[in-house]
Amino acid sequence: MCTAVDLPIVLFVHHRPQPSGAARSLALLIGALGAEWDAHVLVPGGGAAEIFAEAGATVHRAPVPAFTHTWDVHYHGLRWLVALRELAAVPPHARALSRLLHELKPDVVHLNDSVMIASAAIARHAKAPVVWHLRSSLAFGGNGSRSRWIARQVDRTASAVIAIDTDVAASFPIRTAVAVIPNPVLAEEGEPAQLDLPEGRLAVGFFGYLRRQKGWAEFLEALRLLADRQVPVHGVVVGGGVRPPSAFRGLRGRSLEALGIPDEQGAFERRTRELRLEGVVTQRPFTRDIGAIYRALDIVVFPNQGEGLGRPVIEAAAYGLPVVASGSADGGGVLVPDVTGVLLAHGTPDELADALGRLASDPALIARLGSAALRHAARAAPMRVAQQVEAVWRDVVGRSGGRESG
Repeated sequence: MCTAVDLPIVLFVHHRPQPSGAARSLALLIGALGAEWDAHVLVPGGGAAEIFAEAGATVHRAPVPAFTHTWDVHYHGLRWLVALRELAAVPPHARALSRLLHELKPDVVHLNDSVMIASAAIARHAKAPVVWHLRSSLAFGGNGSRSRWIARQVDRTASAVIAIDTDVAASFPIRTAVAVIPNPVLAEEGEPAQLDLPEGRLAVGFFGYLRRQKGWAEFLEALRLLADRQVPVHGVVVGGGVRPPSAFRGLRGRSLEALGIPDEQGAFERRTRELRLEGVVTQRPFTRDIGAIYRALDIVVFPNQGEGLGRPVIEAAAYGLPVVASGSADGGGVLVPDVTGVLLAHGTPDELADALGRLASDPALIARLGSAALRHAARAAPMRVAQQVEAVWRDVVGRSGGRESG
């Protein structure tokens, strides 16, 4: 009979302590793995560590440097400060990861996005097979000098590469074959949240940290246009600023603003007042029971002003909700235009308001798109996704000869 020590080991490396969409996706994957895998996660800690442990992984806490390159980076011209911060995390990360590589001798090191160049170098130096899980598109479609350098490092260190959609895959100009496997999503049963919205209004949800690139400002402008047109729509924003408004007070706040880091929560609240939207938009904090919010909505928006379609697109589909989104030329395999939702060319307030207005006037269209979205989301069921990821790992283990003994 096989014991736990005989199981092939996968060591996940995840770089953010927050229980973000990427962390939720990884937790669902871990929870759906077959019994033949022994899952470990190296993570800085925080809420992400908690949900990984709940999913059944053995959690190891240590700093994880992430040399962020994606379109949503702040620090306007001062990204070297980010690099210095992450460089400072390399020595403790190297010690922790090297120790785990020596003690566990993992069959696979699974990096949960393309920002972990240092982790890949350490794993490859230890001759551990590296599987990259690409979740973020490279800036400028992979054509910038920094993006090309990152792509080369992924290519050089990869035993295998997974991308969450075709948009992300297309932004990495690499020779290694890329397996496109969607983020896993699971619609949990339960009662809808009590949003206490005005009677007769369509509930439209926006999920995620308040970053300009995610389109919260465009969403507010669209809500103002719809209010002026007397279209009965109510916005529900789930999330908040990456930093609370209190972080922008005093000397620290002035320093952050000088570095180009905006108080997005404060800006959101000010813009809501300027547009006189106090009775048209409601903000809710992040919650572990995110499904209760989805169950209370009619539509979800993701007006991305950058590249890619985020987790809310496929998450909404799992709850049978159509999505109005931008950030992709063809939906990336996540959204099927005019079948599971509406794909906008640019995500402008006018486009967004027109699309929401059309849906608000046609409940049958909302129902038809939602039903198609639910069927489409079946491809992202956690068990199905886990089986596809496991197939990639088995191929890697087969080519590498498996874990060394001793």
